[in-house]
Amino acid sequence: MTRGRGAAPSAEPTAATAAPGPRAAAAWPAWAVTWVPAAVAAALGLWGLSSPSLWRDESVSGLAALMPLARLRDLLSDLDAVHALYYLLLRPFAAVGGPAPEVALRLPSVLAFAAAAAGVAALGRRLAGPLAGGCAGLVYALTPVAVRYAQEARSYALVSAVAVLSVWLLLRLCDRPSAGRCAAYGASVALLGWLHLYALLLVPAHLVTAHLVRAHLVSAHPAGARPLPPRRPAAGLWVVAALAGAAVALAPLVLVAAGQRDTQVFWLRPPGWADVAAFPVEVAGGTAAAVALFGLAAWGARYALPVVPWAVLPPALSMALSQAQPIYHPRYVLFAVPAVALLAGVGLARLPFRAGVATAAAGSLAFALLVVPAQTALREPGSRPDDLRGLAATLAAEQRPGDAVLFVPRRFRLFVAVYGEPYRRLADLTPAPASGGGAAPPGADWGTAEPRTAADLRAALAGVDRVWLVSPRIGTRYASDERYRVLRETLAAGPERAFGSIRLTLYTRARGTAN
Repeated sequence: MTRGRGAAPSAEPTAATAAPGPRAAAAWPAWAVTWVPAAVAAALGLWGLSSPSLWRDESVSGLAALMPLARLRDLLSDLDAVHALYYLLLRPFAAVGGPAPEVALRLPSVLAFAAAAAGVAALGRRLAGPLAGGCAGLVYALTPVAVRYAQEARSYALVSAVAVLSVWLLLRLCDRPSAGRCAAYGASVALLGWLHLYALLLVPAHLVTAHLVRAHLVSAHPAGARPLPPRRPAAGLWVVAALAGAAVALAPLVLVAAGQRDTQVFWLRPPGWADVAAFPVEVAGGTAAAVALFGLAAWGARYALPVVPWAVLPPALSMALSQAQPIYHPRYVLFAVPAVALLAGVGLARLPFRAGVATAAAGSLAFALLVVPAQTALREPGSRPDDLRGLAATLAAEQRPGDAVLFVPRRFRLFVAVYGEPYRRLADLTPAPASGGGAAPPGADWGTAEPRTAADLRAALAGVDRVWLVSPRIGTRYASDERYRVLRETLAAGPERAFGSIRLTLYTRARGTAN
């Protein structure tokens, strides 16, 4: 049966592949399929963008984006090569950050989030029709974990957007292989890896998806959707060639990053079953929303089988590999969330109720209501792991002339640098005197400053009555730090105050004690 003269034949709908009728598909305007989800994503990304303080990872991003290129090279050679491309992309935005840098530093992530929502919608339209595409884009725009990282000055939202692009280009390559499409797909995979190496866990999913598409396992398509391409065995060779080219482009980064593994992910632990159970809740922002989102995704998987590897394999592989070498964190597999939203959107459009757009709109609204508490919580001032802005405000209000600051461990100079003004008025006792110790923005000399020895610190403390210690919770891990021991032996500790996971403690000299 055909839709009209010259139309491609399509399989008769079955109970497993029945789609909304032509009227339901046509009720979703073509322009709205991508633009409405993108607009919703942009609005949610901009809502309360500056409310939470930047936290330590964002501080590193801001500092790196403002560093002279020579010092940035020192930083990247020491610990952060995997984020080199992101830091370069962030530089124009950081340059206009001003005294309140949250909006400028986070804006690229908001833009990437909107682009990803549009891309999810476009993929949904291609695979399952315009109604499914619009629903998928809206679900992604509403998903709390996607919004959370749309409001962070790190690369994860950009990685998700490039992941969506790479899947789109993969489908085009499998559709009609050509040298141009092969190069475009390979470039997208290389870009994915340069933004975050762990995102290459998507490559095995691409290979399975390419097999599913080439094998034509999904033989029917709903009204308004593009038919899947016919079986093309040669397409597999083009995919392999593209991935080989991407591997060559990524080789320098892999070699450098391999030497920095211990400084990048030393804090990770092997995930357990509790982490498996927690992942859906973290994605959706709550148990009820997780049941709705992943339930719809499971239903939609019946109608968009090529998307399933993208949703399942990266988290599963990350958790499995982490049993030997921990690499798993929910944000490191954020690029799988667009696939979950895509499947959920398809499932929403294919509910057994034949109300078409009305059913989809009601389902989207219901999901939006379920995630309201999580969306609100994301914008609380203290919703990030560190409250660096509050820390800086406290220091600015309570410091006195002649005060000093000590960072234990030394890398915390880098972590707080994004709100650097209060530290400029404090003598920094962390670096060795010959390395530029003194009043300076923390982290400004990263890569050139040697740490101060215990003997040097003891001598410096002879002329200081008040020292602000910026540190994590000391516990047993940092109690043996020689600078911390000298500080405790020389001055008396005041109350410890917490700003998220960062602690601020004022050490003072007891009255009557000689300098």
